[in-house]
Amino acid sequence: MDSDRHANPSSPIKDTAEARSEIQDYLEVSHEQHKLFPRAALVGLCAGAVAVIFRALLVGADALRNQLIHGSHALPALGWVLPMIFSAAGASIAAALVFRFAPETSGSGIPHLKAVLHRLRDLSWGRVLMIKLTSGVFAIGSGLALGREGPTVQMGGAVADGVARIMKVAPQDRLTLTAAGAGAGLAAAFNAPLSGLVFVLEEVQRDFRPAVFGAAFVAAAAADVVARSVSGQLPVFSVPNYAMPPLSALPAFALLGIVAGVFGVLFNRSLLATLVFTDQLSGRSRLVLCAAVGASAGLVAWFYPIAVGGGHDLVEDVIRKQISLAITS
Repeated sequence: MDSDRHANPSSPIKDTAEARSEIQDYLEVSHEQHKLFPRAALVGLCAGAVAVIFRALLVGADALRNQLIHGSHALPALGWVLPMIFSAAGASIAAALVFRFAPETSGSGIPHLKAVLHRLRDLSWGRVLMIKLTSGVFAIGSGLALGREGPTVQMGGAVADGVARIMKVAPQDRLTLTAAGAGAGLAAAFNAPLSGLVFVLEEVQRDFRPAVFGAAFVAAAAADVVARSVSGQLPVFSVPNYAMPPLSALPAFALLGIVAGVFGVLFNRSLLATLVFTDQLSGRSRLVLCAAVGASAGLVAWFYPIAVGGGHDLVEDVIRKQISLAITS
């Protein structure tokens, strides 16, 4: 026993040092976790502010487009050309900004954000934020049938990454805040904080740890407060009080879900096919294609203005039964 003690006389000291090191590491991690929720609240406030600014710019762009369309009807012979030029120019500018400065902002931006959270891609938050905001206004404002939800999600993630880097947050917590910022963007876009939380847990992060859950919830709630303080307390879509359908209508709802799912799959596969096609084109050919798509949207807008843009007014009219698909024998 004495020989063992003399052979390793420093083992108690080493054990004590290791224990102190582990305790210190635990205290540092615990201290950082206590900072996570206040930082998530700050991320939510910033993401909500960006979402409000984006929404206001789109409302102004829609008003400008509708005013142009209304004025063009005073020129029945060549009035249809003005919306086509307007939409083609907006689509071309949006595409040029994306191709030249931030290709990762193409599309909704959500796939790129998921790749960032899985450590497959880097996120240049300032560039993504500015290009996504500007190109989104030009693209959606020109009349392209795009929603603001996907862009708001990517911008929310970019804002969160920027806040985390400025505050010098640890890499793992920075990813958690980035995911929370994405959910905050969705919450602010729809005035739906629970949707933002579920979006983070099931789609973006797929992580149900308490830290992720709490950060996503705090950020989504803070973003929702910002959005509602500016746009009001009403939900994004005003759904009337419909009469309760009978139980015999349940098979019709099930069929509706199946049909919607089939169309969703077809739509997604069509989008992926167009991405493969456009990747094979040169830069100039891409711009020409974008201009042609924009011009087509402008022509549709001249005949039916409600069918272009984000589609919010169109959905509202469908919900209020002002537009229906009538089938007569």
